[in-house]
Amino acid sequence: MTAYLVLARPGAQIPDERSVIIADRFAPLAFVAPVIWLLFNRLWLEAVAALLVMIAATMLSGSFGQPALGLAISLGLSLITAMEGRSWRAAALQRRGWRLVDVVETDDADLAFDIHARQAAASRRVPDRSNHVTTRQPLRPDRQPGNDHGSIGLVPVERN
Repeated sequence: MTAYLVLARPGAQIPDERSVIIADRFAPLAFVAPVIWLLFNRLWLEAVAALLVMIAATMLSGSFGQPALGLAISLGLSLITAMEGRSWRAAALQRRGWRLVDVVETDDADLAFDIHARQAAASRRVPDRSNHVTTRQPLRPDRQPGNDHGSIGLVPVERN
């Protein structure tokens, strides 16, 4: 199964049919042609940085007589771009105002959006017609106000 990131446009209602669904997995095309993949996904600064690294790797291989080092740098750039390129794309969209609204694990992007849409529709606030107050699900016990237990990454932290 693949985790799919669902990003909504700035100011859009959830679920939004024009949401962007990004698979959080290895990108084979980014491995083969990292600079072109970055340009195609509108990651301009990352593409410029990758191009400069590729030029440096080519110079190491040819002019400076270090073919193994140049190949290693090119391979490293391709691997990093293929493994992290989709995360860079999500981060770039968030910098432009898009919101990460859901993470869905499934095998297909269309199914991921369908699951997200159903979850979003089910979690909407339902108005209570008797007193015009919206009802919400109660907070989980570990999320009650005043409970300062949490974690930093994978490390659990207890605060006094």
